[in-house]
Amino acid sequence: MEEFLTLEFAQLKPEYVKIIVFILSLIKCTFLLAISVKLLRVISNKLVNKIKVKIDSTERVQQLITLKVIIVHALEVFIVGVYLISILFLIGIDVRPLLATAGVLGVAIGFGSKKLVEDVISGIIILLEGQIRVGDYVEIGDMKGVVEKITLPLITVRTIDTGALCFIRCGYVDTIVNHTMHYSYSFFSFDVAYETNIDHAINVIKKSFNILLDNEEYKKIILSDIEIFGLDEFKDSSLSIKCRVKTQPKGQWIIRRAFNKIIKEQFEIENIEIPFNQLVVTNKA
Repeated sequence: MEEFLTLEFAQLKPEYVKIIVFILSLIKCTFLLAISVKLLRVISNKLVNKIKVKIDSTERVQQLITLKVIIVHALEVFIVGVYLISILFLIGIDVRPLLATAGVLGVAIGFGSKKLVEDVISGIIILLEGQIRVGDYVEIGDMKGVVEKITLPLITVRTIDTGALCFIRCGYVDTIVNHTMHYSYSFFSFDVAYETNIDHAINVIKKSFNILLDNEEYKKIILSDIEIFGLDEFKDSSLSIKCRVKTQPKGQWIIRRAFNKIIKEQFEIENIEIPFNQLVVTNKA
């Protein structure tokens, strides 16, 4: 069988032989490209998962994921570049002059594209200092959202309100407000009627917080005891009691919703009035 195939292949015209060899080589290179990219992603994911098990800090886990995304992206670009050069070599194009030209062109572009250089340098600084990580809830300018991807020139953020995907150049970033770095605070302002005994209301707030701590799910998120600042403000129709709770990063919203629910229930049990604006219409006719 092998001798027959060899004989048939030898009887083909040289042009057909070249085409067949080129197609087979192209298939082989494409297959190697796909396998290389797949192996790179699988190995990086397994490596990150092994390291994540040994890390207790959520912050460091996010930092690790961010670094993984950047490194994998850079290696994928390199692999695709090698693949393209291999295709040119198969076609019969001498790639050495192209590589030399690309090097000179790269230097020229580097000098000419000032904004790109600013973006890359700013991106390196942001990553090295760990200002933001994938999964962080941030404010950059007028935009608020969750960081989905970080590369050297761009920060990709998904907005919370509309779900729009925003691409922000690192060189344009002046101020970053990170709401999920190290820890977060959940702030509360409870309004009560002027007739309310403030000490009694504060005791009910403490009792409500202890009820919150009885839930193991919420207890894992809370990092410290509640801080009650006392009577903070005299409003037109109410008194304001301010307090805050220190939580795990991104845990402030979970604790806020749960604690507000408990406070509402406990205030009703203790007959503590929560004032609200009312419109009274009288008919003098």
